[in-house]
Amino acid sequence: METKKKKNLLNFLMVLVILVMAFCGVMAAGSLKGWFGGEEKSFLITEKVTGVVNIERKGVGYSLKRDQSLKAGDILEARQGSSAEVAVGAEGVLALNENTEAEITSCEDNSLEFHVLNGEIFADFAPEHVNVKLSFGDNTAQAEEAVLSVSVQTGSCSVNVYAGKLDVLVQDGSEEHVEAGQILTVSTDAYEKAHVSVEEFQPESMNEFMILQAQKCTSKNELMFSAARLQSVLDDREAEKQSALEESLNSSLHVPAESKEDRLESEDLTTTDTSDENRPEENTEDGEKDESGADVSSSGGQEGSGNAQSGGQEGSGNAQSGGQEGTGDSSSDGQAEAALKTCTITIRCDTILDNLENLTAGKEAYVPANGCILSTSTVEFEDGETVFDVLERVCSYAGIQLEYSWTPMYNSYYIEGINHLYEFDCGNESGWMYKVNGWFPNYGCSSYTLQGGDTIVWCYTCNGLGADVGGAAY
Repeated sequence: METKKKKNLLNFLMVLVILVMAFCGVMAAGSLKGWFGGEEKSFLITEKVTGVVNIERKGVGYSLKRDQSLKAGDILEARQGSSAEVAVGAEGVLALNENTEAEITSCEDNSLEFHVLNGEIFADFAPEHVNVKLSFGDNTAQAEEAVLSVSVQTGSCSVNVYAGKLDVLVQDGSEEHVEAGQILTVSTDAYEKAHVSVEEFQPESMNEFMILQAQKCTSKNELMFSAARLQSVLDDREAEKQSALEESLNSSLHVPAESKEDRLESEDLTTTDTSDENRPEENTEDGEKDESGADVSSSGGQEGSGNAQSGGQEGSGNAQSGGQEGTGDSSSDGQAEAALKTCTITIRCDTILDNLENLTAGKEAYVPANGCILSTSTVEFEDGETVFDVLERVCSYAGIQLEYSWTPMYNSYYIEGINHLYEFDCGNESGWMYKVNGWFPNYGCSSYTLQGGDTIVWCYTCNGLGADVGGAAY
């Protein structure tokens, strides 16, 4: 009898301990998330959350919700396909694009400090007269009544100013003044030396996220570019995308996605070493074309003119790739494979036809008469695959020579040559660039995770670092 009473008492105490622990957990979570009120409202309030956006507060992570006050020390992370908008006071906004991480380092009165760790943000501080200190990479900027966007990628970062001005302290100790209509770009070479430029930019260099934010922000009528001008850029890109999709319907080349076994075998045979003996082998068939008109001719010798100069064109969406890993879920053994999506890809070098006098002797054989190395073709891909993945697969499938090297500074690949046409083969501003849905990204092709229906165009620029292929002139 006595034993039974002791057992019941022990059980009661165990239940009591569990309840106390649960209560403490709820109180701790509630205190972090502000469930119980009693705290001063921040002038930073989440206004819109799309997809999976996480917040880390005092070492505890959870999903960010709408109407949540943000505090100093909060770290926000927008995953693939997600975004968040934070109200700054009554009318200002701080928006995070997908694959973006930012930390609120200070938030009090009308003073804000935050650090963009990676990804892209758009900020409209003009209506609120907020004193802002922002960090991107190892650079810091002071802003007041400004509208801007920041992009932080592996090896480089940039800030566009649409209204107002910025004073920037660059990581090398220099100071830069950036006004509306200008972009400041900072890249770091292999010797940790910063390369800084301040140039004018055009709306064609803005991606869809930046354009849409600019069109709807409170200060939209005060920006360098009108809403109509920005809309024309979106319309042109949509028209180009539709044209590419129509062309792909008439193409006989349809590249299937690799099976899991093929992908593993390919990974076993591929290396990222940049030494000559470890570079991809070149095709040796001469003058052949596939059914879609893709030129797959190649020579036995490897061209040596395609040195991987990462700084050369990376700010204009060149072939440098890297950085961020795709976040799409991959199927495991015994589970249904992820649904395949399709995109289109085109490879062109028609600008060379207008600059043959500058072409390296002997390279004429690799320039098709119509300038099209690969006509618009449909390619299957899985979630998480990038522009680089698709380029590598389609070149292998169509028999097109492709050479790339690893660039440690950018943690990325660099496309040196396609179809034996390399950087500097047609002038000192020549080389390969890519665009997706009409926009030239300012980061590497393996950082660009594809969405279903995307249209990829690889094009060879000869003049203006992309100006002759529709890239924005900075």
